[in-house]
Amino acid sequence: MTPTPAPSNRAVASLRRRLLSWILLPLAALIGVNAWVGYGNAVQAANEAYDRSLYLAARTLAEELAWRDGRVQLDVMKAAGYLFENHTGSRLFYKVTTPGGQWLAGVAALPDAPVRAQSAVKYFALVQFDDGVYLNQPVRLAQLTHVMEDAGLADPLIKITVAETMEARQQLIQHILWDTLGSQGLLLLAAAGLVVWGVQRGIRPLEAFRQQLASKADDDFSPIQPPDLPRELRPLIETLNSYLDRLGRLIDIRKRFLDNAAHQLRTPLTALKTQLALAQRNTEPEQAQTLLTAARQTTEDAVRLTEQLLAMTRVEHAREMHSPQTVDLVALARRVTQEHLVRAHQLGDDLGLEAQVVQCEVQGVDLLLHEALSNLIDNAIHHGPVGTHITVRVGHGWFEVEDDGPGIAPEHQAHVFERFYRAAPSGVTGSGLGLAIVKEIASQHGAQVRVRSPLRDGQGTVIRMAWVSHG
Repeated sequence: MTPTPAPSNRAVASLRRRLLSWILLPLAALIGVNAWVGYGNAVQAANEAYDRSLYLAARTLAEELAWRDGRVQLDVMKAAGYLFENHTGSRLFYKVTTPGGQWLAGVAALPDAPVRAQSAVKYFALVQFDDGVYLNQPVRLAQLTHVMEDAGLADPLIKITVAETMEARQQLIQHILWDTLGSQGLLLLAAAGLVVWGVQRGIRPLEAFRQQLASKADDDFSPIQPPDLPRELRPLIETLNSYLDRLGRLIDIRKRFLDNAAHQLRTPLTALKTQLALAQRNTEPEQAQTLLTAARQTTEDAVRLTEQLLAMTRVEHAREMHSPQTVDLVALARRVTQEHLVRAHQLGDDLGLEAQVVQCEVQGVDLLLHEALSNLIDNAIHHGPVGTHITVRVGHGWFEVEDDGPGIAPEHQAHVFERFYRAAPSGVTGSGLGLAIVKEIASQHGAQVRVRSPLRDGQGTVIRMAWVSHG
């Protein structure tokens, strides 16, 4: 038997890579999505903080506006000056206009926030935030609607627009981005390390199984039980153990067949060789004819033995090759009896069928039951004298073959179903496998085989195969 090559380390590594890919790639994607969402939330929170600061700047301007000498004037107090000079490191610009767009104070070129259908109320005030461009650089706009009741204007509403350059925001966003990427990267590395460690531990049972399988002897088909076997691997190991059991049975059957064939065929083939050699050297026609007749009988015995050996091997393989079906024993007995009828009549025997039921169905393999009944009939024909009466009977859940031949001595009845056991006299040839085949078929069908002999006047034998489930 050629040993099966053990799985290579490359195959194990491939499994490891697959597991790591299936786990780490989706994990990296999820961490990336989480980083993107977290970054977006952080940027939004930063913008909220800067927008609030921008609103406070606009509110401070609104509080310092006054109407003097027919125009709007800004009273730059120390607090307002400090606010504009130290506002988060960015530059601030402002503009004061009427709702109609008339410039009142500040930088006239400063863009306005886009007009929306509905003003937003935020920070308990009418304030609108938007992005814009001033002096070819992006700015953030906050436009506050303020009421100046003492301005003497027809419409007391004024709009205060404050613009802030984006340097500080961009620095904060970059800081948030790198912090997010760093923390998520460390999380990914930690998760990858844990996954690698977990996969390494997870595939240890597979490696132990590989080593146990590689260390088995060529003729060892016993089940393999690796330690710490995960539940997910049990179906695989059970299937493999089942396969090893079937393979062991098949190899054992083949080995027994080869041993039996080599042992049993050696004698007839040696005798045949001797008989043919003697017939070739013998010059007297009568002696030569006698030797050729003996050689022909030896050949027939060898052929019969070979057929029986092959039949026994087929029966032993039946579990793997055939599935049970419904078999009518009455129809089967009628067919098998018909097949042996011509041979029985040629030998001067009386072969008949007696059906005690119209139909009897059992679960089994038709081919094997045919082989069993055929062996019983052939056994009765072969071992009985000329003129033997042979009856095939079928009842409820059983069939039997009865003959009025010489019978089987009581000391032989316990052994007639053993392989190569011959209870016939020395002058009667036989392989000793016919009843052993019947016994094996009965065992596979859940049936029992019984022999009764003698029946009358020290003569006769009946062998019955009965299904236990039919009582």
